[in-house]
Amino acid sequence: MGRWPVQAVPAAVGTPRAGQAGAGRVLAAEPVAGYVAGGDVADDLAQDTAAAQAAEVALAAAVDQLLAVPVDELDDAGITAQLAVIEQAGRRLDARRCRLVASLAERRTARARERARATGQDDQRAAQRARRDLQRELAEEHQWSTSDAKRSLDVGDQLGTDSAAQSAFDAGVLPPRHAKLLADTLRHLHGQQREQASRRLVAAAAQQDAHTFGRTCRRLLAELDGPAAIDAETRRHHRRRASVATTEDGMLALTGQWSGVDAEVVATAVDAFRSPDPAGVGRTPEHRTADAIVELARAALRAGEAASVHGVRPHVNITVDYAAILDDAEVVAHGGQASTQVVETTWAGPLPFAEVRRLLADAGVSRLLVDADGVPVEAGAQVRSVPAGLWRSLHARDRGCIAEGCDAPAAWCDVMHLDRPYRLEGPLTIDTAGLGCRHHHRCFDLYGWQVVWDDRRPRLRPPT
Repeated sequence: MGRWPVQAVPAAVGTPRAGQAGAGRVLAAEPVAGYVAGGDVADDLAQDTAAAQAAEVALAAAVDQLLAVPVDELDDAGITAQLAVIEQAGRRLDARRCRLVASLAERRTARARERARATGQDDQRAAQRARRDLQRELAEEHQWSTSDAKRSLDVGDQLGTDSAAQSAFDAGVLPPRHAKLLADTLRHLHGQQREQASRRLVAAAAQQDAHTFGRTCRRLLAELDGPAAIDAETRRHHRRRASVATTEDGMLALTGQWSGVDAEVVATAVDAFRSPDPAGVGRTPEHRTADAIVELARAALRAGEAASVHGVRPHVNITVDYAAILDDAEVVAHGGQASTQVVETTWAGPLPFAEVRRLLADAGVSRLLVDADGVPVEAGAQVRSVPAGLWRSLHARDRGCIAEGCDAPAAWCDVMHLDRPYRLEGPLTIDTAGLGCRHHHRCFDLYGWQVVWDDRRPRLRPPT
């Protein structure tokens, strides 16, 4: 059996400051070629157990030595050196973990197959069940996620049968994410194609980040084996998911992942609505993407192509008490920005009235009469607040957002009620409306921005 003695080797764990003690040492275990000669099985097992225990002690000592130097006492070069040591050691230990997990899974599945054959059961299903049980056991014992346990098992299975890939993994050349991508690629190939792919991808992994390496893997698989590439894409398609949930503080959390052409469609649609920032507005990339998804959803609802519910196309619904509208108008008329009225929505729940003013500016409005108990007794026909002709007139006059310094085009703008709002039956004409981008419409509704007229053209300015 192979033996793994512990050997101390010098390694810089940090650049010492003036007057600081030596840089320190880390311990590393290196395999020694050769096998134990002679002796019975019990002696071999005892020797291996002792070697494994010695390696564990050495590893713990090496970690202790690495942590012995306080971070605050390291200069920049020392910190960089320690990070490099930790990264390299982490890669090698991850390779070892995958090997151990794969070996344990092989033993478990072999025993499960033997028991199944002895009792006349399906040995393949028994092996699959044993693997699942092992994944769950490892996740519970080591506090891994189920996906972490599966990754270790899959990577160990695939790379363990490929000497070049496993050697690169053991040496720390393959980072964990690259190893997973390589394993996922090799599972679809056999024979000379597998050997060719392994050589090329191990070389590419040393030069490419994970995202680029993933593209390289998918491209090479398609070049070597078209049907295998289709099979790999089908596997990714089965992993598609999306969820929409409301958080406890009223945010809407949207998460998901797609593959193939579906991913291209989603990315193209979101990118089409990821508009540049108007002048003076600095959004993060995440803000732009979030706003793009909102605009994409608005466009989908406006198109009216979604399935109807009892003949009504889906749209945002809010129910507002007319007394709340009057109360809010009173607050605004006296220079206030926020009334105490609350509006209930379907998904986001309770919102301050000021947040929905924009919806009431450019929306379909219908009257709903209720009795003393709040039960609806009559619903009026919906009325549209912005006729197409008025939109064309505003487009010709304003060209875009009326906020000073903003160059947002008309396509990015809402119609803003500049005088008595529509929710208070104010007339909406070319002289009482203007175009505003989503950002400045919000500023007008919530933050006291003022409208001034210059030669019958409105201009929106921040409060003085």
